[in-house]
Amino acid sequence: MKHKVLCIDDESHNLEALERLLRKKHQVVTASSGVEALSALKDHKFSLIISDQKMPEMTGVEFFMQAKEIQPEAIRILLTGYTDLESVINAINQGQIYRYITKPWEPEEFLSTTQQALEVFEMKGTISQQNQELQKANEQLKSLDKLKTDFMLLVNHELKTPLTGIFSFVQLLKEESLSAELSLYVDKILKNTQRLQDLINDTLLITKIQTNNQNLELSEINLAETLQQQWSELKQGFGEKQMDLEVHGPTPFVQKINEKYASIILKKLLHNCLAHGQASQKVQITLSETADTWSLVAKNKLSKPLTKTPEQLLTAFSTSENILNHSGGTGLGLAVIQTIINLFAGQITIDTQNQEFSLTLTFPRP
Repeated sequence: MKHKVLCIDDESHNLEALERLLRKKHQVVTASSGVEALSALKDHKFSLIISDQKMPEMTGVEFFMQAKEIQPEAIRILLTGYTDLESVINAINQGQIYRYITKPWEPEEFLSTTQQALEVFEMKGTISQQNQELQKANEQLKSLDKLKTDFMLLVNHELKTPLTGIFSFVQLLKEESLSAELSLYVDKILKNTQRLQDLINDTLLITKIQTNNQNLELSEINLAETLQQQWSELKQGFGEKQMDLEVHGPTPFVQKINEKYASIILKKLLHNCLAHGQASQKVQITLSETADTWSLVAKNKLSKPLTKTPEQLLTAFSTSENILNHSGGTGLGLAVIQTIINLFAGQITIDTQNQEFSLTLTFPRP
C-alpha cells in the first residue's frame, strides 16, 4: 500500500517538481495554500506532509501548528531558503517538523530525506500498535489474575473444609482398638490426607504471594537456632533415615527478615534435604555474611539422581518425563522457596554433581 503525501507550495512549478519526484512510489496530493491544505487534511489521511515556509496568508510554520492538531501522527517536513533559518528554529523548537529541506533541493537528497521520514512514520505506527496490544495483554493478565485468585479462594474453601472433616474422623479412628491391618490403613489415609493438605497450602501460598502485595514486617531471627529447632521436629518423620544436621558459621547468626517467611523457607529446605537425602548421611548448612548480603548454603547427598533440571525444580507444577512416578513430597517445596525469595529480592541457585545437591540462598541486608 502506497503512502499518501501532501505537498503545499504557492508556486505551481515547485508543486509540479515535488509531484514528479514522489508520484512513482507514493500517492501525492497537492495544495497551493495553507487553507487548501487544511481542507485536504479533513478528507485524506496522510503519512507525510511537505510544506513551503514562505506562502501568502499562512506560513508553513503556522500551517503545521494547525495540521498537528488535525493529524498529529503525520510526519512534517519544511521547505525553506537559507534566509529562513529563524523560522526553521522556531518550528523545531515548537516540535512542528521532523526535518527541513533547503531550496533549491538536490533530488537524491530530497528522496532520501522523505524515505527516512516515512520509515519513522511506519515505526511510530508499529509502536502504537504494539502499545495497544500490550495494553490489551495487560488487561487480559489482570483478568487472569482475578480468575486465579477467585479459583484459589474456591479451592481453599471447598477442599480444605472436607479435609478437616477427614482428619477429624481419622484421628477418632486411631483412638479405637483396631487390628494391625486396619491401623495400617488408617495411617495411610492420614499420611495421604496430610500430603494433599500440604499441596493445597503450598499452592495457596504461591498464589497469595504472586497476586497480593505483601506487608513484610522484619524482625531479628537467630537462623542457626531456628534451623536446629526445625530439624528436631522434622527428623521425627524420617527417623528410619538416621540423618544428622551440621550447621557451620557465626553463632548466633542473627539477621533481619520476616519471621513467618523465614520459618517457611527453612522448613521447606530441611524437609527437602530429609526427603531426598541418602540415609545415614549428614546435611551440611553453612551460614555466612558480608557488609551487604547474607547467605545460606545447604549440601547433602541425594538418594537417587534428579530427573528435573534446576529450572524445573524452582518452577511450580513443572513436569518431567517421570511425572507418573510419585514421590513422597508435593514437588512444590523449592518453588515455594523461590517465590518467597523473590519477595526479598534475593537469589537462589542449585547445583548437582555426582548426586550431591547444593542449594544457595542469598539475601540483601535491609
